[in-house]
Amino acid sequence: MKKIQWDEGLSIGDPDLDGEHRQLIALLNRLIDLIDEDPDAEQVHRVLDELELLAAAHSRNEERLSFSASEDFKEEQRREHNDFRAAIIEARGQLRPDDLGGSLIDVTESLVKLLINHIIDQDLDLAALLDEQEAKSHSLAEYLVHRFQKISLVRGLEMLVIISLLPMLIFAGMIMYQSWQGASEAGDVVRLAAFSRRIGNLAHELQKERGLSAGFLTSDDRAFKTALKLQRKNSNRELAQFKANIEVQKLEGRLGRIGDRAARVVVRMEALEGYRDKVDRRLVTPQESFDRFTGLITELTALTNQIAIHSRRQGGSELFQANAILIQFAEMGGRERAVVSAAFGRGYFTRPEYRQLVSLTSEQDTLARQFRSFLSEPQWLRWREHYSVEAVVAYKRLSDYALELGSGDGKVSVDSFTWFKVATQRINLINTFQQQLISQLQDEMRRKRSLSTAIFMTTVFGGGAMVFLIGFVALQLARSIRLPILSLTEGMRSLTADDKSFRIPFANRKDELGDMVKAYETFRRKLIRADMLTLGEQLGPLAINRHALALKRSAAEGQEYKRLASIDSLTGVINRREFMKRAKMEVARLLRHQGDLTVLLLDVDYFKQVNDTYGHPAGDRVLKFVSQSIVSALREEDILGRIGGEEFAALLPATDQTSAGATAERIRTAIENLRIQVGEDEIKVTISIGISQLVPGENAIEPAMERADRALYRAKDQGRNQVCVLSGIESMAG
Repeated sequence: MKKIQWDEGLSIGDPDLDGEHRQLIALLNRLIDLIDEDPDAEQVHRVLDELELLAAAHSRNEERLSFSASEDFKEEQRREHNDFRAAIIEARGQLRPDDLGGSLIDVTESLVKLLINHIIDQDLDLAALLDEQEAKSHSLAEYLVHRFQKISLVRGLEMLVIISLLPMLIFAGMIMYQSWQGASEAGDVVRLAAFSRRIGNLAHELQKERGLSAGFLTSDDRAFKTALKLQRKNSNRELAQFKANIEVQKLEGRLGRIGDRAARVVVRMEALEGYRDKVDRRLVTPQESFDRFTGLITELTALTNQIAIHSRRQGGSELFQANAILIQFAEMGGRERAVVSAAFGRGYFTRPEYRQLVSLTSEQDTLARQFRSFLSEPQWLRWREHYSVEAVVAYKRLSDYALELGSGDGKVSVDSFTWFKVATQRINLINTFQQQLISQLQDEMRRKRSLSTAIFMTTVFGGGAMVFLIGFVALQLARSIRLPILSLTEGMRSLTADDKSFRIPFANRKDELGDMVKAYETFRRKLIRADMLTLGEQLGPLAINRHALALKRSAAEGQEYKRLASIDSLTGVINRREFMKRAKMEVARLLRHQGDLTVLLLDVDYFKQVNDTYGHPAGDRVLKFVSQSIVSALREEDILGRIGGEEFAALLPATDQTSAGATAERIRTAIENLRIQVGEDEIKVTISIGISQLVPGENAIEPAMERADRALYRAKDQGRNQVCVLSGIESMAG
């Protein structure tokens, strides 16, 4: 007879669980074997006991393995395990003694279906959990592969595109940031160059005013007074433009320190007007006037030095430093002009003036060398060409004359205003070249800003176009992969639903997906061919068993009809009439062969409350489970019958009172531990048992049953859920 065969397709990859699945199927195959062997109830119940124990252990092992699964999965797993164990328990009550073979087929079919469906629908999903747990114990790469498998294919492609684009986006962002910073810094440098030009102009005008003031204070030449008046207008005009330039340039943020310092310079400059009045009234000495103007100009030159330092940090060229040196160079020349103007106006040099003149000459030589170091060769040649003019030669001649005159006590023979004009021409040359440097700086920074802006815009639009193109291509690639996969999924679902009409229109692809589509189409056609060529429906092994058993039953149909009248239809055990008939036969056999015979009367405690609380269908279910538990505790030769509503009687041949007491205690314990599921409720019951042995001289069962009945009521009176024994001697004594 054909059995249920293990298929390796049911393997989940865990040797222990797969072994338990094989054991469960082997136990079901033993039930199938019993169908052909004129089954014995005790054998069937033994197999069911083994099946229940193995199912409980297997459930615990599976639930321990699936600890990392989702809550929905674990809940569904627990439900199916409970259903399978409950089906095993219910199977005992579904076995009919009058048709044990037929009812065993029903029970086995149900259990096989539950087990196979559970393995296929639930347990095979554990294979993925096993793979993931195994990956965790291996390399990081394998673990990540298993983690990524939880991401949809399309989402994975999107992530791959983003990850691929990420370095390019970061690189483009860095370029954009640097370009933006470069353009911003170049803009700052352009603003600072314009501001530096304004500083240089203001310093130049103040230097001239300082020199004229020195000449005015030491000379009676009216030309100084006239020139001083005109120069103050120029100085005021430059100061006004300087203040306006501060507001226009908005030297804030990164340029805030320079803006703050420029604002302080403006405040000091505004106090200059009151000081000029003292100069006009000759209330200050030439040295005081020199120091006052020099302090203001020094602050302006310090401002240019700060601009030069900041500009070099922002990427400005070394021309900024050359510009600052040139402004300082012009300032030293301006101081020299003021000192010599004062001496020539007085007609002689004082010792402090001479020392100051020597120091200024030396500083100018030093600044000239420094200025050279910050110029390229072409720029140096331009400076030499610009500076090698007659005005500078005339200045040099008068400067050397002043040094020579100041070292002795000779009288000055040069007009103070003439010196002032010659020195001013030379300073104007310096200032002109300084303005040219500023213009060159501005042009250079504008080119840098334009280049940075161009790089920024190219990166924005070029990078954006590239990202869009790659994204578009990746999207189309994702669609070209996603559509066949969706079609394959839909096709497999159709085959599962026995619909073989679904065709997938991607068989011409030249890649792996095309191979998958061709494999699906081959499988679909084989199924269609098999359906078309099948001559008849194949019967399963249990259906064949059922057919064979039906033929066997029909051969002994007359005998079966006789047996039906002796069976209690609810519990499947014999009824009272059949029990008394068999008891009479057992007493007759005992009288012939001697031996022991013991009677058990069993009554379910508080059974009326069960009916009243849960209803009669629930009470019937309780009686089925109780009768099945009693049968499981008895031997094959023992006889159990239902003699009343919730009352049973058992005959135990070849059993004395002591052995019968052990059997009764086993029955009582089994009933006490019984849990009967009725809907969402769980019913617990107990049983009381009375025992009495047939004594020598008795030739009927009734006396022993009467004593067992009194023992039963004694158990009831003493609190129920007990076993009480009443012997023949105790009965006579009573």
